[in-house]
Amino acid sequence: MKNNSFSKSGIFSARALVALLLFFVSALFALAALTDLSPAKLAGTGSEQSTLVSEIPLDPALGHSYWNELMTASARAFLSLGTTQSSHIFAMRAAGAHTHNANAVSHSRSLSPVVSVAVTPALSLPFRDLPETNPYSAWVERPEMQTPPSRLPRLPRDPNELDPVLQMGAATNAMPAANGSFEGMNVSQACGSCLPPDPNGAVGPNHYVQMVNSSVAVYSKTGTTLMAPRAINTLWSVTPNSECFTNNNGDPIVLYDQLADRWLVSQFVASAAPNYAQCIAISQTADPTGAYYLYEFDQASDVFNDYPHLGVWPDGYYMSTNQFPDSTTGSVAAGAWAFERPKMIIGQPARYIFFDETPLATCAAGTCSYTPFGQLPTTLDGKTPPPAGTPNFFAEVDDLDTPNAPPAVGVHDEMHIWKFHVDWDNPANSSFGVGSSAPAPKPGFPGQYAGSAGQPNLILPIADYLASACQIENSVNDCSPEKVNPPQAPEYLDVLGDRLMFRFTYHNFGDHESFVVNHTADTPADPNTTGRNGVRWYELRNLNSSPVVYQQGTFAPLQDQTNPLWRWMGSAAMDNSGDLAIGYTASGPNYFPSLHYAGRLSGDPSNELSQGEAVLFMGAGIEIQTGVFPFRNRWGDYSALTVDPSDDCTFWYTNEYLPANTAILGASWHTRIGSFRFPQCVSPTSVSIVSAVSRKVHGSAGTFDVDLPLTGGGIEPRSGGTNGNHEIVVTFAVPVTISGAETTCGTIAGTNPNGNQVTIDLTGVPNASRCAVTINGVTDGTAIPGNARVPVNFLAGDTTGNGSVNSSDIAQTQSQSGQLVTLSNFREDVTVNGSINSSDIATVQSKSGTALP
Repeated sequence: MKNNSFSKSGIFSARALVALLLFFVSALFALAALTDLSPAKLAGTGSEQSTLVSEIPLDPALGHSYWNELMTASARAFLSLGTTQSSHIFAMRAAGAHTHNANAVSHSRSLSPVVSVAVTPALSLPFRDLPETNPYSAWVERPEMQTPPSRLPRLPRDPNELDPVLQMGAATNAMPAANGSFEGMNVSQACGSCLPPDPNGAVGPNHYVQMVNSSVAVYSKTGTTLMAPRAINTLWSVTPNSECFTNNNGDPIVLYDQLADRWLVSQFVASAAPNYAQCIAISQTADPTGAYYLYEFDQASDVFNDYPHLGVWPDGYYMSTNQFPDSTTGSVAAGAWAFERPKMIIGQPARYIFFDETPLATCAAGTCSYTPFGQLPTTLDGKTPPPAGTPNFFAEVDDLDTPNAPPAVGVHDEMHIWKFHVDWDNPANSSFGVGSSAPAPKPGFPGQYAGSAGQPNLILPIADYLASACQIENSVNDCSPEKVNPPQAPEYLDVLGDRLMFRFTYHNFGDHESFVVNHTADTPADPNTTGRNGVRWYELRNLNSSPVVYQQGTFAPLQDQTNPLWRWMGSAAMDNSGDLAIGYTASGPNYFPSLHYAGRLSGDPSNELSQGEAVLFMGAGIEIQTGVFPFRNRWGDYSALTVDPSDDCTFWYTNEYLPANTAILGASWHTRIGSFRFPQCVSPTSVSIVSAVSRKVHGSAGTFDVDLPLTGGGIEPRSGGTNGNHEIVVTFAVPVTISGAETTCGTIAGTNPNGNQVTIDLTGVPNASRCAVTINGVTDGTAIPGNARVPVNFLAGDTTGNGSVNSSDIAQTQSQSGQLVTLSNFREDVTVNGSINSSDIATVQSKSGTALP
């Protein structure tokens, strides 16, 4: 007779079941005590309980232990019983794995309308208290991904392909000397034996944080080590079985978020077991050596997102990647990501939105003539954020050799710009470019909303450039030479000429918005070479209103024909005064790879780095990897030039170099961190501005003010009379003194500081103009004198405030005719005589068709 497996003599007796239940309940209440999980919270039901399940954090007080992970996973699983999360969450979490589907859905498959939950963060232990290494901290190399053939130049080159903005000469002594430099991480500290190092860093009010490959270190601004180099994945040690802890793959990026006074550190997971992922940590405070909110954003199981580059924007942290499918039949393409910054800076569960750009590739029979690739997101520099609602911008350059197409003249290339609009209230309303699909929850990847990208919003003609043919998988071509001692064979360095180089910076100057970016380009043959390379740089303006390539140039001076230099691996930025600087590597057949920088002042001739170049730090050795990549040594893959938020004037740069070496093989690279500043740069005032207005007296109706937001967008629609007279009033938080004022429109007729208010009288202001009024030397007696910049736009008759005068302004003015002038309609009294009548209507009609530039 078959025994009953549930008899009292079996292992699952009633007593055993009761004991097991009591043990589990006891363990749960013990966990509640440890994690501050009250019985009241445990009793929650419905949506409240569902939210609680995803928000139970790991308790850092328990340390980075498997017990901490197991017990918290048990609580999550217990509370999720009966919910949609309960099917496999306990088994997966108890094993330290992820709660997504192991059979992950490819990014290219159709998306199902399922509910997506957010990614719940853990809280790390203080970074400074963690060990420098861990069992998984060793760097593991992933083979270098191949550049899409469509990104390489067509050889031989078209003889009509020239560089009309090539700068072959430059001043030699105009650039300011470096403030100094100090050692960053070297190969042994950063990874042990990796190549290339991927050096980048960011400066904050009191710290410089450097990330190199798979490690991070923190320094003071004088070079004192405040936190010794340690593995990036050590931060995730409180989640010991997460992918972000068990992988330490590098391609790191560090950002200082000055809007929140927080730090972002990140690296990718380059293993598909079970999924590729992006690891992002946000500092809990302004101290980069303290605790961090830890996020793991799983991406896909069959597509590797390489070369992640991130930027800070008010509504999100944005990231560009180069997608490489595991399948040989898949198309390489760019990917665009946005992470929920408003939640991340306070450690709450966060979502992320992804747009796949694969559909934008132009391919036939396995060959692509166009591949979206090598893009960068915008990142904020300076104290002034963009106007509310401004999307993030993704940029890409394309060597298309397009013939005449107005407004371009002659053969030219193109810069493609996508606007990435995010709606966290309804992610389906988010968009990337023109015609993108609505992002939908991605099955198996909680928190991810995915859609297909649209066509670029803007295609800007740029001056023709000679794309670099130097690629690690090709022959020597036009790679950068190194100094060697004959009979030693020539050695060359890879330049990554197929993409934009980190960062794509944004600076709001009030009357205009500037965007700065760079990449490497080749030069034509010169007296002693068959061609070199240089840094092609751009300043774009007003991408969300009146987009234009304001200036551009290829910096490749040949100042000494016996010592020609190649320049590449650049990083560009702009200071508070609009001065532009670029840091880069310089090398040549008679010159060791070294850290250089060049720049221009805001008033210099356009399209030139007129201040010339300077040396930040001189290298003394070369990279030799003949046995790995014959004649084509890896360098970079990027560097970083950032602007000090303390003064918005000092540039900080980090890149790699090599000390004196004699090894036939090996890459004993080091990194250097240094700073410089244009003495002409004036810092913004640290005294808070309460308000700025354009003020006019409307006869007997009284005085009325038009608000002038410091982010831009304020429009003065009232007439300045025949002389173009206007009055700007700026109110500070405390009484101030000033040294003067200046304006980009008209002239200053007078200044009147009175306590905490400063009145600026303007005259000769032209209509339909974007302007900035700058108050110089603002101080409250204790702060270092700085400037206060107030943007103001003048467009008479623009009563609707939309930047153009048309029938809607006429209709609006007519609707108020005969009404008393009040706070709600004073904009329609464009003649400022205290009444709204036919003269106002006639004035608006006379301005119809005008618009802000």
